[in-house]
Amino acid sequence: MRCKPRRSDRYESTRRRHATPPESLESRIVLSTALPSYMAPWLPTDLPVQNPITHQAEMFQVSSLNAANPNSQLYSNSGKVVSGIDRAGDLWTITVHGPGRAIVTDTTPNDGVLDDDIATIQLVGTSIKDTYVTGTVRASASTFTTGVIPFNELIATSGVRSIELNNFTLTNQVSPAVTQPTGIFLYGGVRTLSFNGIQATLDSSATTTPYQIVIGSGSVPLKYAPSIYVNSIQDLVYNSQSTTVPTGPVTSPTVQFIINGTIQNFDILSASQGPILAGAGYQFAFPVVGTTGRTDVQAMAIKNLNVKGSAVNFTVSRNGYPFTNTGSGVAYIHNARFGGTADGVGLDVNGPIRHLTFARGLGNPSDVFTATTSTGQALPATQYGYPQGAGGYPSEGLLGGVVRASRIHKLRVGAANSFVQTAQNPLFVQSREQGFPYYQAEPGYALTNSVISTSGSIDSALINGSAQNSEIKTGFSYPTYVQGLEATRGRSQIRRLRMNGSLVNSDISSSFRPANSHYSRRNGTAGAGSISGTVTGQAISTGGTTGLGNTGAGVFARHLHGRLPAI
Repeated sequence: MRCKPRRSDRYESTRRRHATPPESLESRIVLSTALPSYMAPWLPTDLPVQNPITHQAEMFQVSSLNAANPNSQLYSNSGKVVSGIDRAGDLWTITVHGPGRAIVTDTTPNDGVLDDDIATIQLVGTSIKDTYVTGTVRASASTFTTGVIPFNELIATSGVRSIELNNFTLTNQVSPAVTQPTGIFLYGGVRTLSFNGIQATLDSSATTTPYQIVIGSGSVPLKYAPSIYVNSIQDLVYNSQSTTVPTGPVTSPTVQFIINGTIQNFDILSASQGPILAGAGYQFAFPVVGTTGRTDVQAMAIKNLNVKGSAVNFTVSRNGYPFTNTGSGVAYIHNARFGGTADGVGLDVNGPIRHLTFARGLGNPSDVFTATTSTGQALPATQYGYPQGAGGYPSEGLLGGVVRASRIHKLRVGAANSFVQTAQNPLFVQSREQGFPYYQAEPGYALTNSVISTSGSIDSALINGSAQNSEIKTGFSYPTYVQGLEATRGRSQIRRLRMNGSLVNSDISSSFRPANSHYSRRNGTAGAGSISGTVTGQAISTGGTTGLGNTGAGVFARHLHGRLPAI
């Protein structure tokens, strides 16, 4: 049996009425031009440019970048977008979002091409509220390069909201050399300043002019507290005409941050000695103490100070020369943290410090000895083995750090190194596996040749490590001490003290005057001071002196509560 399909009962004309006509082909305008398709230029009306802070889309017309336009920015060093490529093949671009434009000059301004190191970046017609400046670098694809563009000077007379120059380094080592000063001069202010780093190499026989990063002017106070973000500050100072190895510290500022107002955030990776041009084998001729320039931060006050790595010869003050008088310090520091070893660091603060942290100690204990044997040999011998010139400031008999404030709420200090020891009984030296001695690690020195002083009190102090030739002193005016007067005057206390280590030629005191510069509970004068807490180690005196010129070891105050040893 077969089934036939049923025929539709609609009329033939009705069924054909809904038929879809053939689709028409797209027009190909480019194919109809006089140029072949592979030579036709791509000319969009705008580019997807975003504000680097708010990430809001901005309209950017690219008609001015058309190479067929004789006034194109491609043929000029001035405009919203300025780009160049150096001789190594690194491509850099500086873009101005919002009001204003950039004018870039390289070290060979008369050749008409931006193909050398940058001499000057000048920002014109900018706004402190709406102008964002960004710089990017694309490393060469043909040769191996660092992808870092050196520049000698950045200038802006009007305010800028944000300047972020990624992989741009401030240095005087540009090629060919220029005679203009090296620095950043933002007289109109800036709210965010970020760039790769500073590489300062100064020959003191030729120049003593420091690098200066100036924000604001002395006559007009800043409306906005700037935030500064820099990776590394490498500072090397030497004398090419000298035939002797420098041993004295560099006391004059060589890198100056001059902020005519309060700093919101000062965040850097490290501040240390610059690379030795002759090579690492000449470290003995360029000792750390004698050739590391001083990085100086001058401001009215600092809210957040953060150094993620080490800080060497680093100071904070109001006038560039800390501890000279009672008004030389900044008004306050809210939070200060040093992630690496802080050596040769000075914090001059008139007011309080809320949180102060030295995660890897204050003062470099390398090559420092606390005593000698009867034959004159330095002890302890476990500290031998450091290359010549690699020691820190305490190894040269200098202060490893000085902190002065009216009050410190929280103080945290970690150990700069570690001690390892084996069991005293030889039978237990190899307690785990035959042929392999077992070492027990413990915190080393947290404070070395350092002074932490307050005219008022310290609320909480946690020190994980021992102290050598150092003092923590409250009720003490450090500027008065520098002037040669009696500085222990006021009432003070250390409310909570916890120290996991020993006091080696070191003292912790509260409103206590030592007799004849020697700490002793029998002969000293105890004022209105008190200390509560615990010191797990011992008080050890080997005849060494503290950073304030005192001898003795222990904890001293009129009222003592807890395990607080003294000799």
